[in-house]
Amino acid sequence: MKKIKSGSTNYDFYIKTDTSAYKGQWIAIARKKIIAHGKDAERVYKQASKKFKNEEISLAKVPEEQTLILKLLK
Repeated sequence: MKKIKSGSTNYDFYIKTDTSAYKGQWIAIARKKIIAHGKDAERVYKQASKKFKNEEISLAKVPEEQTLILKLLK
């Protein structure tokens, strides 16, 4: 399972996307899309891995409430 890294395509997609439909769930991201979601992180990752075998898949937990995320630029 990979963490979402600053500067990656998946991270940028996550920051810019409205994920409110997935509150409290884990989401798997690849190719600028949410490709799987659910309450169990391991299950979500396995589903995503089956669909996108050779892609970089990132996993993120969507917060229950609104969260401010800052991206620091150098």
